[in-house]
Amino acid sequence: MTTLVHVFIFLFSAAVVWFFAGILIESVDRVAKHFHKTGFSVAFFVLGILTSISEISVAVNASLAGVPQISVGNLVGASFVVLLLIVPLLAIAGNGIDLKHTISKKNMILTLAVILLPVLLTLDGNVTKAEGILSILVYGSLVYAIHRQKNTIEEVEQIPAALLEKKHATLYDALKILGGGAAIFVAGHFLVDQASYFALLLDVPSSLMGLLLLSIGTNVPELVVAARSILKRHKDIAFGDYLGSAAANTLIFGFVAIVNGAFTVESTEFFETALLMFFGIVSLYFFSRSGNTISRKEGVALALFYVWFLATQIINVFRFSAN
Repeated sequence: MTTLVHVFIFLFSAAVVWFFAGILIESVDRVAKHFHKTGFSVAFFVLGILTSISEISVAVNASLAGVPQISVGNLVGASFVVLLLIVPLLAIAGNGIDLKHTISKKNMILTLAVILLPVLLTLDGNVTKAEGILSILVYGSLVYAIHRQKNTIEEVEQIPAALLEKKHATLYDALKILGGGAAIFVAGHFLVDQASYFALLLDVPSSLMGLLLLSIGTNVPELVVAARSILKRHKDIAFGDYLGSAAANTLIFGFVAIVNGAFTVESTEFFETALLMFFGIVSLYFFSRSGNTISRKEGVALALFYVWFLATQIINVFRFSAN
């Protein structure tokens, strides 16, 4: 196949993720309301996992293909994209994000620490089973903390009566969720194949392709959530999804490490990412605590971290290609 065909397959697979992500999100929203669940907690736990199905698909397919480095790069890059590109875009396009009744200060710190963990574990160039177990345990502690908090700070949303009268909505939407998830999983297989191809073509580490290329492609569901949340004025749901999705990447990282055992990654690219991610996350935290909002101007400031990240990764591509 020519390079153009590979580009087409990659873009088509990303389009499949985009389309079925929309179906997933609508169905999950209806099921959540059917069971009288509140916005932020459902977004954190349910949407957070489901919008990470692309990352799960990449993790499984990369492990089967014997290139777990692609998944690790994707997971670290995806968390970076979520927090320092998509959250800022939500703040900019939505004229700020109101964070009242979403997450406590203590749990916000814990969540951001959980999100930062995978990139810190890659700094030595090795990923081990022990680090995988640690990642899963830390994620479990976050789930416990969020679960204990939710009933004290959330406001219960009003559930439309008309929605609850649709007796078959839950079963129908559950089938749509399964079908959409299967389609996204298959698309993830092709995304991994194309990422491997481009890594060989450019003669760069496969983890760099995951960090730079797949991290955008697999965050299409989060972009869908952003667009729809702005239109429906439910930016708290979007923010809950983003925190949950980025934290879920740590859980997925843990399983990748356990399943694949010890393997190596290109540590230099993760060192730069870790520095930018750390300062970006610290900035995000302080912005979120200033009046319990992230303003449009603060969104612009956060987006600059992603611009910096993108520039360093493009430089890395040229650096590895030249060697």
